[in-house]
Amino acid sequence: MSNPGWHKKNYRRNLVDMHINAWAPEFMTKFDPKAYVDCMMSANVSCCMVYANSHAGYAYWPAPDGNQHPGIAGRDVFGEITELCHKNNIDVIAYYTLVYDNWAYSRDPAWRVVRADGISDGECGDRTGRYGHACPNSEGYREFTKKQVTDLVTKYDFESIFFDMTFWSHVCYCDNCKRRYEKETGGIMPRIINWQDPVWNAFQAKREEWLNEFAFYCTNLVKSAKPGVTVNHQYSLITQNWVRGVTEDHTDPCDYVGGDFYAGPTEQGLVCKLFNSLAGSFEFHTSRCLDLRDHTTSKTAEHLKLQSCIALAHNGAFLFIDAVDPEGTMDPDFYRQMGVILNEFREYEPYLGGTIVADAAILFDMWSKFDPRDSGKSVLDPTAAARMPHLDAVVSAARALKEKHIPYTVIGRRNLKNAAGRYRLIVLPDILRLSDEAAGDIRAFVESGGRVYASGRTGLSNLADVFGIEPLGETEQQFTYMAPAGEGRRYFAGSSSRYPLAIHGAQQIVKAMPGARVLAFLVLPWTKSTSSAHFASIHSDPPGPVTDNPAMICNSFGKGKVIWAAGPIEAHNQGAQDRVFTACADDLLDHACSVVFEAPPSVEAVCFAQEDGIIVSVLTTQTTLPPVTAHGLRMTVDLKGRSCEKIVLLPKQTGIRYTESDGRVCFDLPPLELFHMFKVCFRK
Repeated sequence: MSNPGWHKKNYRRNLVDMHINAWAPEFMTKFDPKAYVDCMMSANVSCCMVYANSHAGYAYWPAPDGNQHPGIAGRDVFGEITELCHKNNIDVIAYYTLVYDNWAYSRDPAWRVVRADGISDGECGDRTGRYGHACPNSEGYREFTKKQVTDLVTKYDFESIFFDMTFWSHVCYCDNCKRRYEKETGGIMPRIINWQDPVWNAFQAKREEWLNEFAFYCTNLVKSAKPGVTVNHQYSLITQNWVRGVTEDHTDPCDYVGGDFYAGPTEQGLVCKLFNSLAGSFEFHTSRCLDLRDHTTSKTAEHLKLQSCIALAHNGAFLFIDAVDPEGTMDPDFYRQMGVILNEFREYEPYLGGTIVADAAILFDMWSKFDPRDSGKSVLDPTAAARMPHLDAVVSAARALKEKHIPYTVIGRRNLKNAAGRYRLIVLPDILRLSDEAAGDIRAFVESGGRVYASGRTGLSNLADVFGIEPLGETEQQFTYMAPAGEGRRYFAGSSSRYPLAIHGAQQIVKAMPGARVLAFLVLPWTKSTSSAHFASIHSDPPGPVTDNPAMICNSFGKGKVIWAAGPIEAHNQGAQDRVFTACADDLLDHACSVVFEAPPSVEAVCFAQEDGIIVSVLTTQTTLPPVTAHGLRMTVDLKGRSCEKIVLLPKQTGIRYTESDGRVCFDLPPLELFHMFKVCFRK
């Protein structure tokens, strides 16, 4: 079977977790492939991700090395499910777990991931001990993987394979890793974190390189046997910390991207935008239950429908995750309920496609997923990877732009190459390790007329002249203030020199370059918060006198313009700071957006431009469900030089009244409960 483009038009997907152990003789004895596929039919899915193996290490086909789950009594359940799916016009993604494999972990101690203290997770007594991790650098484990994956791909026909858990579980110090590091660098693997040390940074780069090389190794096993089979590696780790080793380069061994996420609707929308930017085609995974530890409590129908609509609004596939009962049974009632949701979903599929309409793009730099303040800690310190200030700023900036209804997307470094002409504003939120190549792309973007908002530690070594600053250092104080000055007062409504804007963190100390306009000045508290007896106010850190150091600067560079802030204003999740950040964004966009949406902050509009029109998806992002119905929604859409023939509410294509003027079309939306999709049709 060879259909490498299958994933571009297949949107309704399912995965049934089968991570079942084998210590009880009844485990998996009641599993019935026909009942499994009957559930898929009831749910109206168009694609099943089917387990070939599991984290428990047992295979569901007659795999080489004899690790088949004993409960299935020698049956080829993977083959049976795949055959039944295809007979019922359901595409199949084979699920194969890497790294997290208890059978492989137990087979040979030389295959194991080993922490810096010499212990592997399988030796722990808590829940961590449930998982055995195999090291990607172990040649024995690689040969085992090669034998199994090659057998799976050559023996069966399926559309795709999903490699789960392609990431580092820990910083591994096994003999395989130590030998490889010494061979490639001549050094010894460091054990103390130091983000200012080139040796540590080179070590982390090696970990990322090794992981991506292993991902390509597995992808190539598939492609060499069947080039038409698509490959997808677990991609949810892009939002997890540096320990996992997953960066934007993880896109390359994938034909499309996907992964499981469990956060709220704003974060899910952010992830979908990033997936769409990096790969175009993607699948969004989320569980049937509220979290992975809960086996029975299903999310409400409204919750599941909203999550499916978020994927739908971003042209993505929706994959819901269930889990088989230990004996191998499933709940058919749940799949009938999902069938109602996905039947509605299916009606919108013919209208999907196009390019996202975004005036602003937030850069998520996946090499900045660490906290510089962790330097000096051991890799074993559980607090060492607890915070990611850059990601916090990205998420908060996305929320603020969404609530202000500024059309935005989220991009990676590789999207900077074609940023000019696609986006009018790029947001750079407290990026810690902006590469010279990415900085060069941003410089070219501004020179050609683009606008940039940058904050904190972004680009201090390679974009300072673009920002109009000369870096001098960083405040010792971890609670600081910004006092508006001159034309900057219009951004800082409610703040003044006496009552400046609070920044919950340090700020960069800079000097303004000639021609740069100072919008705010740095204000330090009277004392350091670490002072015990010497304080101004016992609870708070009140602002002291205004310094001469700029805290916000506006600078013209080439044909473009930049607003730079000494601290990440956008990271606060507070109204006062939100207003300053969005005022800066609005000003950089010249107070004009491609889509003007009059709606409550909890309602989001996502638009995709197509050749014959614009698809407009409107959805609630309320976290308390069922949502309160939103009334009085109005939208104005820039037609980009075209004229409007009609606006229809999909999927029934009900006509919507509108007015057209000055190249824009304006219309009122019907009351919104959860989701609407419209099409603004261009006149031919």
